[in-house]
Amino acid sequence: MIRKFLPKSGFARNVLTLFTGSTIAQLIPVAISPLLTRIFPVTDFATLTVFSTLVSFLGVIVCGRYEIAIGLPSEDKDAKQILYLALMVTLIVSSIAMVLALIFNNFIAELLNNQAAAPYILLVPLAALFYGLNQALTYWNIRKRQYALMSGSRIGQSLTNSGTSLASGYSGAAYNGLVIGQLSGFAAAFFYTYFRTLFSGGDTFSRKEANKSEMKRLALKYIDQPRVNGVHAFTDMLQVTGVVFIISAVFGSITTGLYGLAIRILQAPLNMIGSSFSIVFYKEASEKVATGQKITKLLKTTILTLALISFPVFLIIMIFGPSLFAFVFGEVWREAGVYARILSPWLFVGFISSPVSHLPVILNQQRQFFLLSLIGNSLMIISILCGAFIFDDIKMGLLLISVSQVIFLSCLLVYFYKISKKAHG
Repeated sequence: MIRKFLPKSGFARNVLTLFTGSTIAQLIPVAISPLLTRIFPVTDFATLTVFSTLVSFLGVIVCGRYEIAIGLPSEDKDAKQILYLALMVTLIVSSIAMVLALIFNNFIAELLNNQAAAPYILLVPLAALFYGLNQALTYWNIRKRQYALMSGSRIGQSLTNSGTSLASGYSGAAYNGLVIGQLSGFAAAFFYTYFRTLFSGGDTFSRKEANKSEMKRLALKYIDQPRVNGVHAFTDMLQVTGVVFIISAVFGSITTGLYGLAIRILQAPLNMIGSSFSIVFYKEASEKVATGQKITKLLKTTILTLALISFPVFLIIMIFGPSLFAFVFGEVWREAGVYARILSPWLFVGFISSPVSHLPVILNQQRQFFLLSLIGNSLMIISILCGAFIFDDIKMGLLLISVSQVIFLSCLLVYFYKISKKAHG
């Protein structure tokens, strides 16, 4: 079915290579989730949700967004200097974050109404460091079309994360094994990517190769990455973290844990399939634009394929969400299924739109896209605030999020189509 709708080119092959790795990587944590939900209490999942949200928040800026520019130069020597630039920025940002975490970890935990998260906030900068280093190397491998390597990295991350979490849970360890598992996964992904890049791709990396003047020149040339794309990504994650933080502060750790699991399960299809399409779409669309080829057909085919793949999954969750969650994860998680049912329309449209969201970057429409994204982000925050302070009902807040985002993202897809047509007249 997938091959029928994909172009009969390297695009299909590359997507399927990444899809296979992503599917295995995501099926592992999904498969063991019924065990984890019976080993760890809901409050531990709340701490994991806070930890992973903070890592994601820091992760979007840890490379200064220069990792996205690695695929843009025509020559590898320039791309490698951007890689070194992204790695240097990652070290600086994660170091600053560590200082801030040491000072404010208890304050942040109290603000989020989750004191148990305080010691794990100290691990956020380390996780972001591994994440950022891996992201920079991943974009280098996208440039080199090392898709099998990237699939292996994802599987290694998933196995390490899941194995560590299970081992911690069954051993009765005093620490939160879910958080330690996720940190271990980030570390495993980086080390796998680093050593495979060295030994499989034939590339060499050395501090002696890093040229400060060239890095400065390229940093200025691609300054829109941190100045526009970076601010855009930051505001997007501010919206994501804002929703989690409001839920945690107002509704408490139990609700946060239920919401965290619902989002984790609903986003599994995006992580399994959508990320594979995103990586290959970015590479293929970039090359088509650079060579003056049309991209509208590629855009439409990608969107249609994603819709056909994901619709049955989200439809099942909409109809049977509460019963499914209770059966698979335990009766205590039935309410998470209610949340999943409410949010599934939003995440269905998000699943379709997210993999092609690099299009404005490729077409140099970042500023316009940023302004549009501010509308979507504002709608998210306003929706959850209404649920928290006007209706005093988390489900009403989630319903407002779902409705507003379906409308917004549908308009965004129309925008993507229009700019793709303008790209080639």
